[in-house]
Amino acid sequence: MMAYADIAVALLAAGRSIRFGSDKLHAQFEGEALGMKAARTLVGLPFASHIAVCKSDSELAGLYANLGFNVVTNQQPEIGQALSLQLAVKAAMMSQATALLVALADMPFVSAAHLSALVAGYEGTIAASTNGSTSMPPAIFPRESWPDLLTTSGDAGARALLKHAKLVAAPFGELRDIDTPADLLASK
Repeated sequence: MMAYADIAVALLAAGRSIRFGSDKLHAQFEGEALGMKAARTLVGLPFASHIAVCKSDSELAGLYANLGFNVVTNQQPEIGQALSLQLAVKAAMMSQATALLVALADMPFVSAAHLSALVAGYEGTIAASTNGSTSMPPAIFPRESWPDLLTTSGDAGARALLKHAKLVAAPFGELRDIDTPADLLASK
């Protein structure tokens, strides 16, 4: 079984929030900025390293750094999620980690228990979360797959690589993300 100490974790937090209308990661959620919920869950687990990919003007970058994240700046978030993913992979390559867990900052409901199940279910090949019908982040990528992650483009990120992933089911509702103000209101 893979140990947390062998896995780097990357929190992708450089999205443009087009459907939300403003930077959704700054919206209030359970008493703090939405983008902090996933960060606090991740930092509570003993991963080899914690990486956060943020926009250059992100007010959360300093908060992530205070939590112990290595903050990487995405200067061109308009290119899509793939650039954030590539920056995360490049940062992980600087570590001794043998795998990279990729999580999204707009998914505040993912629990430490689900992340632990994902780590426990990881067997050296790509492992992804599922809501019962779709493979999605959080997902773990072995180091051998990182060159493939560096070739992704646009907003699809690693979606094509997740098609053949080992799936780990998350409890109902945990894999919801916040894309619109209505999503945020519905989550309260």
